[in-house]
Amino acid sequence: MVSVRKQQKRNEVSRLLRISNRNRNAFRWSNAETDAHIDMKFHICKQLKKWDHEFYTEAIFDSSGLRADVIDADTGVVYEVHNTEPAASLVAKSKNYPLEVRFIDANKEFDAKEMQ
Repeated sequence: MVSVRKQQKRNEVSRLLRISNRNRNAFRWSNAETDAHIDMKFHICKQLKKWDHEFYTEAIFDSSGLRADVIDADTGVVYEVHNTEPAASLVAKSKNYPLEVRFIDANKEFDAKEMQ
């Protein structure tokens, strides 16, 4: 059973997203993404599922129109997977999200420790 506090956090995160993008615990990707990018997003989602966390993929924030790779609704953390994006670009991007952002390198082997 989900605690009241956890459900409140999930609802808080959900309200930040466009209604049309509130596909909870559904893995979504684009043909424009590299295989490494898709695979890393899958590993992140799989780990969140193991932790019994609720997540969203490719969700769009209502206020900014920005699309997040993976959002952990239980902790309010956005996981952005990157391939070759420069560090300065990542920092600039993170300032526009309404939640904490953690960057995960798609070219490295998945390590759940990077999510903690």
